[in-house]
Amino acid sequence: MTFLRGRGRGRAFLRFLFAVAWLIVAYFLADRAAHGFTHGAVFPLVRNLFEIFLLIIGFSYMEMAWDDAREPIRAIGLGGRPGVLREFGLGTAMGWAMVVAVFLVIVLAGHFFVQLWTSPTAWRLLVLNLAIVATTALAAEIAFRGYPFQKLVQAAGSFAATLIAGAVFALLKLQDPSATPTAMWVSGMAAILLSIGYLRTRALWFPWGVHFAWLACTGILFGQPLAGSRQTSSVIRTYVDGPTWLTGNEYGPEASVIALIVLWIGLYVVGRVTAEFPGRTAYPRLEADVPPPAPLVPVAPISAPLAEPKDRPTE
Repeated sequence: MTFLRGRGRGRAFLRFLFAVAWLIVAYFLADRAAHGFTHGAVFPLVRNLFEIFLLIIGFSYMEMAWDDAREPIRAIGLGGRPGVLREFGLGTAMGWAMVVAVFLVIVLAGHFFVQLWTSPTAWRLLVLNLAIVATTALAAEIAFRGYPFQKLVQAAGSFAATLIAGAVFALLKLQDPSATPTAMWVSGMAAILLSIGYLRTRALWFPWGVHFAWLACTGILFGQPLAGSRQTSSVIRTYVDGPTWLTGNEYGPEASVIALIVLWIGLYVVGRVTAEFPGRTAYPRLEADVPPPAPLVPVAPISAPLAEPKDRPTE
């Protein structure tokens, strides 16, 4: 597919479409492969691992074949560099802080009931759920902040690509019949925040940390539903009492206006905590992919001899 190689917005958009197609194929292949291994509690983890593997393989090939990347893993956003653990740690701390802020307001405004399940099975599920949440967040970041998003940035620019990513995440909530309009706004705002985190660092470590901490703290630490599902809750399970727009009730905090406000504040925090990250210098800029200006043609030196000066008049 040589027509996909080269610079230009049109070619970048075509690569984006092919990347989205591979994303869909990889999801279904991973689901089928996981069903061939297990149907038990570890099924989500196996499916996530298959999906991560397929996405990395497919996007790495696209980087090498169409973008001439010599380090495809690094180009996707998973390459090593100094401070990777710090980036992931700061992202995790930010995600944890946002969830704590949301629940602090919910607890003060309503009622919060805690139920503990401390059997040995619960502790085993706790470890398994942490692994599932971590791989779920990583697969999502590779899929939505990796190669497809990068090509969309080159085709439409950073600002438009970020808004498109937020709109897509919000519209995906329409597939969930229990989702509320607030949940759509929260999902879209979260996608914008994670996209900005990627653009500020040119890597997936920081947004992966934010995404992982948001899921782990909400579903495991506080025992609340994630988009209406309690599958990740094991040792701790909590219940809230209050209006849905405030607490989210059985849908979880993603349906709370408090979460939307916290995410708005998080946009400012992302800019502050990533101010000294090496992303803007260690990775190439992802501006619109336009052809470079034509080189200047050197002017040939003047080979004709200079005219002789006229004789001065004699005095």
